[in-house]
This record gives sequence, structure tokens and C-alpha cells, in this order.
Amino acid sequence: MNVELAGKYDRISERFSETSYANLAFDMERRLFLATTWGKPLNSGDSVLELGCGDGYLARLFVERGLRYWGVDMSSGMVATAERRLSEAGLKANFTVSDVSQLALSEPVDALVSFMGTFFFFIGDPLTVLKTLRPYIRKKVMLDFNPRQGDLRVAVETLKQAGFTNVSWRPFFVSKAKKMPLGVLKTLVACEDIPILRSIPLRWKFLVLLKGEVG
Repeated sequence: MNVELAGKYDRISERFSETSYANLAFDMERRLFLATTWGKPLNSGDSVLELGCGDGYLARLFVERGLRYWGVDMSSGMVATAERRLSEAGLKANFTVSDVSQLALSEPVDALVSFMGTFFFFIGDPLTVLKTLRPYIRKKVMLDFNPRQGDLRVAVETLKQAGFTNVSWRPFFVSKAKKMPLGVLKTLVACEDIPILRSIPLRWKFLVLLKGEVG
């Protein structure tokens, strides 16, 4: 585990989401929507494992949707904040402090998601991690990817080599840093499905979502 990096996130765990995402509510609702509808759908009662769960903001949305949730983060401060957030809301979820590369599963989950933005950057060997977790995933995996930190084609191929099918990507046109009016956000989201605009996040400060399915 990267102790220095974990310590950094321990120190900023309080109100991390509120201070890190300019369009927080819209951003997280959009992630929830895509996680549950893109590819094989997730239904109430399904289970979700989130790698890099942070302070639990998205965890709360998953649980409120009726999903069984397990969050993993290397920062004990983040996990403590997430546990408190869910507890104060009267919701139940499981959280674990662990380095993703050292995570061992003992039972299957319907979906694995990771919206840390840097999965392919922080994880030393993403292919090995995904191959290890693949047998425990019943429906799909969804990861976000920063195209300015690596080659999108390599990331797509990594999911395929790990054993996932129907691998595809889509832009995620929600700004993390710049606050935008709701109308602008909805317009940007509508542009995500216009083929001619798919390459824009490779040049601008947007993320890409990758999806792979099982079976």
C-alpha cells in the first residue's frame, strides 16, 4: 500500500466530495445512472463493489437505490467518513480499508465499479488485478479513465484480455472543476451520445468510462 498517498487522503477525507466536485449532485447522479443502466442493468437487490469508494457519497446513492454495497479504499480516513455518512443516513453498507492490488474476494458481486479517475494510473498492474477479480463478477465492470494519462486503446484491450466481453467506452461530459448551470450540464450529457463528439475527451479535461460485461 502507498502509505504516503493513503495519508494524503486521510487528511482531506472530511467533506472530500463536497470540496472536490464542482457539480457534485449532478455528477454523482450521472455516475449512478450509468452504473445501473449502461450494459447489463443493475436491479434492486444486486450487489456492487466500488474500488476507491472515497468518502461514501456515491455509496449512499447506490444503497438508496436498493443495491447491496461494498466499498474499498486504501485511506482509513475516507472509509471512516464513508461509514459515518451511511450510518447517519440510517443506511447499511460494508467498507474495507485495502489496497486494490491486494484485495481478495471470497464471494461474487454483480458489478464492480471504480470512479477514482486514475485506476489505470494508480494500479501498478491493472490486467492482473482485473483477471483476479473477473471470476467473482456476475454482470459487468465499469471503470473511469483519464485519457491524458494513458492510451485508451490499451485500456480497452486490458479489459478484453481480463476476460470481459462487449467492452466499450463513452465520454463522461461532467466537469469536475468548473461549476456549470444545470441546463449546460444536461446539454453536455446529451452530447455524450453524438458519435462525432466521442473524441473530445481525449483532448479536453473530461473522463472516459469503460464498460465490460460477463457472459
